[in-house]
Amino acid sequence: MKIKKNYFIILIVLIIIELIILFSVSNKNEPIEPIEPINPPVNPVNEKNTFIFTLKGETIVNLEINSTYIEEGFIATYNDLDISNLVNITSDVKTDKVGTYTITYKISYNNEVKTLTRTVIVIDNNLDININIPVKHYTNESIKLEISIEGSEFTYLVLPNNVVKKQNNITYTIYNNGTYIFKAYNKKGQVFEKEVTISNIDKITPTGTCTATLENNNTLITVKASDNVGIDKYTYYDNGKELKNYSLDNYTHNKKTSKNITVKLTDFASNTANLFCNIIDNSYEEPILPKSNENIVFQDETNTLKVYISKFSTYYLTRVWVKNAHTQLNKFDSPEYGTNLYRPSSLLAKAIEQKKLQNKLLLGFNASGFYLKDEFDAGSVTANPAYNKTSVGTLVITDGKVIRNFYNTGDITTWFISGVDKNNKLVVFEDKKMKQTSVNEKNAWSKNVINSGIRNTYTFSAPVILNGKPTDYTSSNSRMPGSNSSNKGLQLICQINDNNFVLFTSTSSTRNTAINKFLDLGCQTAVNLDGGGSVALLYKDKNSSDIKTVTGNNRSLPEVAYFSE
Repeated sequence: MKIKKNYFIILIVLIIIELIILFSVSNKNEPIEPIEPINPPVNPVNEKNTFIFTLKGETIVNLEINSTYIEEGFIATYNDLDISNLVNITSDVKTDKVGTYTITYKISYNNEVKTLTRTVIVIDNNLDININIPVKHYTNESIKLEISIEGSEFTYLVLPNNVVKKQNNITYTIYNNGTYIFKAYNKKGQVFEKEVTISNIDKITPTGTCTATLENNNTLITVKASDNVGIDKYTYYDNGKELKNYSLDNYTHNKKTSKNITVKLTDFASNTANLFCNIIDNSYEEPILPKSNENIVFQDETNTLKVYISKFSTYYLTRVWVKNAHTQLNKFDSPEYGTNLYRPSSLLAKAIEQKKLQNKLLLGFNASGFYLKDEFDAGSVTANPAYNKTSVGTLVITDGKVIRNFYNTGDITTWFISGVDKNNKLVVFEDKKMKQTSVNEKNAWSKNVINSGIRNTYTFSAPVILNGKPTDYTSSNSRMPGSNSSNKGLQLICQINDNNFVLFTSTSSTRNTAINKFLDLGCQTAVNLDGGGSVALLYKDKNSSDIKTVTGNNRSLPEVAYFSE
């Protein structure tokens, strides 16, 4: 009982002490805060002997490009002790460049290391459309634009032709000049446009004219050309062979060229055009003169015509040098086809009067002795039906006009016509089809001849030499009058070169004699003009008004041929 009494006394003492303390505090008028229990730091891995290390804010941050990154911070404590000053931070964040970056937070404390990371994604809602034009110079081809889109929020691209592309690197082909708009969309649906203008596609070919002046020792070629983007190159050709390729619009070739001069124009877009040059021929071959032992019965010379007539035992050989055979070898038709024909000297006299050749050197000869009577096909030509005595032939052309265009009947049939074309070449046409009846066929035949540049045709013109070699035409096939071997009146003409011609005129010689003489002289082309009583050779010198007859002139003819200065 004594022990219990002592416990009671101790309890009473404790109560008194508590009351004293409460009374003392209440006298100071200060509130009493409850005392919270102190808990140890929480360690998610090991709840004992560790520290707290956590990030503030989001661990993944989306950041607009070129904006400022604001660090949210972190918490680093140990038993209420702030140890954040021990945290080491490393970062590769570049706010001016789209990309994914990492910030690393590392702390080492109390023999323990902890690392935290934060991801920063720099995004760009803006889209840049980059357009590269790989071809800056003029071109006649299409251009492939190289398109690239920059911006992480890109979704798709709308092309100028409204085609949608989801790739951010593509090519787009431009075929024509113009302005083209490209539209790029981001994830928010915003649209960004880029405009490009193309003006260097050119498909227009150059145009121009060309003149080639031929001298004996050189050829001057001049070009007048134009193009919307300019001429880059002039390529000069002689008969298809390149002479020069450079940027000048004129070129002097240091030797005489052919009469087939062309120029290819190339503009800065590589468009080309070919020009055929107009030929001004101031060149010439030297005259082929008679030999010193020949019997020259006539000669006369001017700047544009030189005539030398030599007499042999059975024929006359007439050498003719002419500056421009295309214009200086002519023909005069009988002015009275329907009623009268004239002898060669009378026809030549009328030609002198009408063509005003009174003070000119002339050499006259028969071209087509036979004529056709009452066989005029008025349905195929436009000439006067009174022309019923035109020369024998399938086609008769005088001064560039069709006088007669039909096919012979009866015993005399000629399949050939000859003439000098625009290049001063003696050429022969053979009507191989013969006896077409339609107007269209006849007109096509005459058009083909006229397009060659022939102003006058000479019928009865079977070729005896072509390309410097004898032909195989004989009298047996009725293509040529006369005979190869028997003596007969003959009139033949040959061309040695552009300027030199030779006439073989005879009343008692053979065609073989003429052919062999022509070959000795180097003739390239020779044709038969007539054989028989219509052969004639005439001249008028420049100082006389009289027409002199060398031989022939005893038969009336439908036409006369002549060289004039």
